[in-house]
Amino acid sequence: MLRLRPVLSPRAPRVLPLRVPADGDAPSRPAGSFLSPVAGGPGRLRVALHVLLAALPLLAISAHVFRLVPMQLSAALLVIPLATTLAVLTVFDPHPGDRVIAHGLAWGVVACATYDVFRLDTVYMLGLWGDFIPTMGTWIIGRPDDLAGGAVVGYLWRYIGDGGGIGLTFFVVASVFGLQRLSRAQVVLSAVGFAVAPVWAGLIGTVALAPRGEELMFPLTPVTVTLSLVGHLIFGLVLGLGFWHSRGAQAHWPWAPLDLPARMRPAAAPPDAAPVGSVPRSAGPTASLSSAPNSPVPAAVRPTPNSPAPAWPAAVPPAPTSPAPESLPAVAPAPGSPAAGSPAPGGPAPVSPATPLPGRVLPDPARSDPAPARPSWARPETYGSEPPAPARAFVPRQRTSSTPPAAQTLDPDTWEQWRRRLETTQPGRRAHGGRPAAEPAPHGPA
Repeated sequence: MLRLRPVLSPRAPRVLPLRVPADGDAPSRPAGSFLSPVAGGPGRLRVALHVLLAALPLLAISAHVFRLVPMQLSAALLVIPLATTLAVLTVFDPHPGDRVIAHGLAWGVVACATYDVFRLDTVYMLGLWGDFIPTMGTWIIGRPDDLAGGAVVGYLWRYIGDGGGIGLTFFVVASVFGLQRLSRAQVVLSAVGFAVAPVWAGLIGTVALAPRGEELMFPLTPVTVTLSLVGHLIFGLVLGLGFWHSRGAQAHWPWAPLDLPARMRPAAAPPDAAPVGSVPRSAGPTASLSSAPNSPVPAAVRPTPNSPAPAWPAAVPPAPTSPAPESLPAVAPAPGSPAAGSPAPGGPAPVSPATPLPGRVLPDPARSDPAPARPSWARPETYGSEPPAPARAFVPRQRTSSTPPAAQTLDPDTWEQWRRRLETTQPGRRAHGGRPAAEPAPHGPA
């Protein structure tokens, strides 16, 4: 026999509680999410180590060109051990900020690859300048004559170390200052400025100030300076678009952003616009919200005691605001009792002053400080309507061989024929669906 599992009623969605901010504070964040503040010590130290690792590949090139530290030594003792340590920490002890760092690393590699499409075109097809990346790779492996191996190591260093490191640093700086709150044009301009001011200017300064900078890297000519500048503009453009595209990952940044300058802040909402979490105008009287400490409405939108009460909706008449007489009981009697009045036959039940109306709370004469009425927008039902009935799960009917179809609508002859078929049916065989077996012919003389 086919067994059907009962259908369970759908579970109500989980609502994260909100913390009521104090006056002047920023709106609170949902509890239990990555947006809530975390312990700043270990997390900030890890982010600082990520930024240090992102800066080491570029600093290692400058240190090698200035003959301070050989690049083979800095790569073996600083870059590779620190990168391995942070990779192990990210895998076995993840942090909410690691997602932002991963997005920055990925978009830095994409921006560097887009830049190289332009650079390699001018190097190998137009022949406007040389390619020093394979030579830089030989500095790392320590074999000046192995240009093939130097090209592989050099381009890995360039994409992951230089491009990924710059993208990681920009994403961290943008998250600290909260650039995701700006428009797309402002974000792209910020990324282009970051690619030009510290990155391109540092490259040109290294080539110009180092004793053998032009010999080891590339000569400084108007063509090479212009091409390198255009390449970094492309890098910044792609990086800014990548940050704008992945701004949803900023929800995992565990710290509140710093305040932006006044000229960079987004335009404020108009005064007549209702802020998020405010009370709708049709929600009824909210004079008691200012005294409710657990109200989820921010303090900035709570009405003051001297503020006028909001207007009632036109379709629903307001409840009488005059206090009830002292002779009325604090608890409303049940409908149909003598105190509530008996309903007239064939007509609506009379409503007495003591009958509780939706959205109205009767005062208690025994209390000198009546509790504030719960606002109508905080109740599950609205003013003038009944609470919604719980959803009923649909359970299909289970048909068996002993249940005839539409038994209550059969005439007596058909029902009797059905009953005889059930009595003659063998167990395990179908009781209906085919033609009835023909009755055997009588034997013997007629």
